[in-house]
Amino acid sequence: MHDPRNAAAFSAAEDDVFARIAGRYDRLCDVFSLRIHRLWKSHMAARIADHAAGRILDVASGTGDIPLRVLRRLRHRTGEIEHLIVSDLCPEMLAIARDKLSGTAANLEFALLDAHDLADVPSGSIDVYSISFAMKICDRERVLAEAMRVLKPGGRFLCLEAARIPATPIHRAYLAYMDWCLPLIGRLAADGDASAYAYLLRGIHEVPSQDALAAELQDCGFSDVRYDNLTLGIVAMHVGRKP
Repeated sequence: MHDPRNAAAFSAAEDDVFARIAGRYDRLCDVFSLRIHRLWKSHMAARIADHAAGRILDVASGTGDIPLRVLRRLRHRTGEIEHLIVSDLCPEMLAIARDKLSGTAANLEFALLDAHDLADVPSGSIDVYSISFAMKICDRERVLAEAMRVLKPGGRFLCLEAARIPATPIHRAYLAYMDWCLPLIGRLAADGDASAYAYLLRGIHEVPSQDALAAELQDCGFSDVRYDNLTLGIVAMHVGRKP
């Protein structure tokens, strides 16, 4: 039975797809998004860098693309980062992130963390919490509760995620296109590993609307909740603040 809190109905305990595709994950992102994910990630990194003072926790970092972009932006601004925790549930993905970020900054920490249960992160210890393209494969209620717990009062929550194009006919056309192209290019790019695109396709179909996700943030207790649509609303950037 589909859990409405987990758009993709994905369970890391039942499918180790990210371990299997870790070595080609960056290539798959380029293929699936026609490289547009690079622009989305740069936008997210810019927003994180705007709040770079203090401790930053990037959850579900994958291969470290967004933390790398954050550090590059701060270097360009001649700024420094106090402490950045790069985390993921998959050791294989985190190992790639560690290699990618090696030597980029002194104040980096790498941690195997599950966004659903950040037991190793003290309550009220984080200034900025960020999560990108993972909310659709998680139990959103549990993830948001943990984000609220670990953030300091006044701390910022940032989420980059698949969304719904506000113009319904365009969104339906987009979904029809994804239904056709994702299985096709997925079989080729993922060497026939259906899990590499099946979870993504389910998540795109079942992800809540921008207004619905904003309401979930508010229900969890976040204030100053808002979102920005990117690329017509294919993805959206959600932000909130812990009171």
